[in-house]
Amino acid sequence: MAAWYTPRGQSDDTLVFESRYESGNLRRAIQVYPYEYDLILRPDINTRGHTQWFFFSIANTRAGCRYKFNIINLLKEDSLYNDGMQPLVHSAKAQAGRGLGWHRAGTRICYYANTIRRGRSGKTYFTLTFTLTTQYDNDLVHVAHCYPYTYTDLQRYIRSLEVDPLRRHQLRRESLATSLAGNVVDVLTITSPTDDPEALKRRRGVVVSARVHPGESNASWMMKGVLDFLLGPSLDARILRDSFVGGWGGRKLPNADVCMCFTPPCNNLAGVDLNRVWNDPSRKLHPVVHATKQYLKQLLDEREVVMFCDLHGHSRKRGVFMYGCEKKMPRDQNPAFPGWPQPGSLGGQTFQEKLLPLLIQYNAPDLFSYQDCSFKVQKSKSGTSRVVGFRELGLVNSFTVEASFAGPISGRWARQHFTTSHLEQQGAALMTALLDYWDPDAYGLGELLGQLDFMHPANGEPPPRFITVR
Repeated sequence: MAAWYTPRGQSDDTLVFESRYESGNLRRAIQVYPYEYDLILRPDINTRGHTQWFFFSIANTRAGCRYKFNIINLLKEDSLYNDGMQPLVHSAKAQAGRGLGWHRAGTRICYYANTIRRGRSGKTYFTLTFTLTTQYDNDLVHVAHCYPYTYTDLQRYIRSLEVDPLRRHQLRRESLATSLAGNVVDVLTITSPTDDPEALKRRRGVVVSARVHPGESNASWMMKGVLDFLLGPSLDARILRDSFVGGWGGRKLPNADVCMCFTPPCNNLAGVDLNRVWNDPSRKLHPVVHATKQYLKQLLDEREVVMFCDLHGHSRKRGVFMYGCEKKMPRDQNPAFPGWPQPGSLGGQTFQEKLLPLLIQYNAPDLFSYQDCSFKVQKSKSGTSRVVGFRELGLVNSFTVEASFAGPISGRWARQHFTTSHLEQQGAALMTALLDYWDPDAYGLGELLGQLDFMHPANGEPPPRFITVR
């Protein structure tokens, strides 16, 4: 593939830009000064300008040179780049010479409204400006908004699971749907093999999906953490795959038939937000959402589904947090939860939908922030997966997990950036919290309910902005 620009000799230090590869989205680069470039991103396909993430490369660099980049067609009014976030950079020569992979870099970072008008709305675009200093001559440097995770990466990873002699017997791969772009969306069913069909029927279901939006590659890394944990050798993973709780008095644990629905990292060619069409997805225009919803309905006909969770990335807040759906149960309704107190014992509140997020806080206190979770259902969110899962499918534990593009808000890594390891740890914490959910006495059910009652007072007072984690 021919380059867009070919240097005219050794003295020509013009950068050579490229993004014609998987997940790349640079549309145009304009040299405005010798070492400064205005960049225009390619919008998500068939949209009128959804631009907030970026992934491109530069070549023909000079060692020690400072390059200024201005991405001039961003849409959101605010950004974590004004709160200390830096772009991600990968240098081919640093990787080969020092083993340095993707890392944060950049100085003089600012995000602000520019004067370029957006059609007839009267609104303007926003600019992200930052400066990179290159370390090598003639290096190939990739620049990204978040750690890349492409559809090819996903397929390669799933294939590695299928050929692993220790893990391949614990999962089954099936095709859920084909996207408008022709990408196959896989479902991985993970559970311990058994010859007893009745035992298999008694196992409860858990469904986790990820990466419905193309720029949210951090969701893919969390999903990788979920899968690595579930297919790993730890005792907790074996408990989730098997039928018994080891070390907890031999009490029986309903196993989870854990079904991971992967959405390929590509935009919907219909030009719509796929997380807003769950009310009535079209088989033709939204085949992935339509198939996922039908899959959930079929699974609910076969067995109880304990949790449905959709993994996302968040561009304005720090930390990892969840959106759920608040439900106050009638006093005469028995909650479907083992060991849960009778309705009305806490002023009519059972907090059932809030327990799992609280347990995630216990399992990942340096990553997850319960105080940033929300359980209110806004009208604008009525078509999202979590709200439809709650209202239409009757799933109390129907969540959206949001991971910041920046980093944690508190704990050991406060004000630092997330790494891929952090995101994978968060995925694993979701699973360990699910294990604790079925034995809340391990943390003390009374203490958990007391914390929830304290955090969500029934008298209408505003909740406190902190939570104690032991």
